[in-house]
Amino acid sequence: MVSIRDVARRAGVSHQTVSNAINSPDIVSEATRAKIHEAIKELGYKPNASARRLRSGRSDVVAVGISAGAHRAPSPIFDAFLHLLAAEANNDGKQIMLYPRIDEAGELKHIESLMEQSDVDMIILNELEVGDTRPQWLMEHKQPFVLFGRPWNIDDETAAKIPWVDVDGYGAIKEMTHRLIDAGRRRIGYIGWNTGTGTALNRYAGWRDALDEAGLIEDGVYAGRPLESWAIGTVEAMRAGEEAAAELYTRHPGLDAIVCPSDNLAVGALSSISHIVKHSVIDGNPDVNILSRPVLVTGFDNSAIAKAFSFPSIEQPLDVVAKELLRMTCDILDGQPVTADERWHRLLKPRLFWRASPYDDDR
Repeated sequence: MVSIRDVARRAGVSHQTVSNAINSPDIVSEATRAKIHEAIKELGYKPNASARRLRSGRSDVVAVGISAGAHRAPSPIFDAFLHLLAAEANNDGKQIMLYPRIDEAGELKHIESLMEQSDVDMIILNELEVGDTRPQWLMEHKQPFVLFGRPWNIDDETAAKIPWVDVDGYGAIKEMTHRLIDAGRRRIGYIGWNTGTGTALNRYAGWRDALDEAGLIEDGVYAGRPLESWAIGTVEAMRAGEEAAAELYTRHPGLDAIVCPSDNLAVGALSSISHIVKHSVIDGNPDVNILSRPVLVTGFDNSAIAKAFSFPSIEQPLDVVAKELLRMTCDILDGQPVTADERWHRLLKPRLFWRASPYDDDR
């Protein structure tokens, strides 16, 4: 194994200087640090993690809660995010610890236990609800944390002290809905989540505001029916998307597009519409409208299923999310104060994929 003395010999300095460059870089000149870092890179030296943790009083562990319990829905996108986060953490000499979260009270109890045992340096919270008390609790208990998502309904002074990284789902859904309107679609339904999270409400608002900006809503009425009749809230599952799409089509036979905040819901909706078309033909009573101009369904996440089924979707920059969360983690642990500066509050723009779809006759 390469030792600190090997590095010192390669760099032509004392082993104490190498130690200082690693643990107290401010007291070592820039030129000497550069020589030492080059030697470390050439030799592949890795500082003793246990000794470093003893000196710093840190665990080098970042904890992330993952949904558990009977109502947990598979999330390939969150899985991809965790892989990216783990790789980025490894680059920073840190490890990711996963813990189960079922409800807010249980999660805070689990975090409190981790704090008592000094098992974690940082908590990454996700799936933030409107009125979520977890950020405030962590601040009061002086536990460092960052958010994947934004704090909702928190006063500006408190919100400025909370570091977060989020993806602009509102803007992306609004852009997608405008794209449908530009393609001539005028009866656009929405299948979203009934979870009460800020993300769920934010993405729904993107659909609603796009219709409003296009002048399609008047006094709460859209296409001759109450706006709320065009939207259904459900759980994150393909089967739920199927059922919701069937209900939307029953309510509005003139339906010509459906916006979904996830690819799972979109695939379910596509399956449902396909089922409706097939059985209308089998029963000898085909709906000419839907046969000539199928309902166009859009998703969110641009996952493998969106590519396989070739429907429009939205891709989140998860690699940037992971990098920013770990960058904030390192800065906070180095003692930098969180301020209102935008470097602590990053709203990232996703990318819309309007791919050639078998359901898109307007391309």
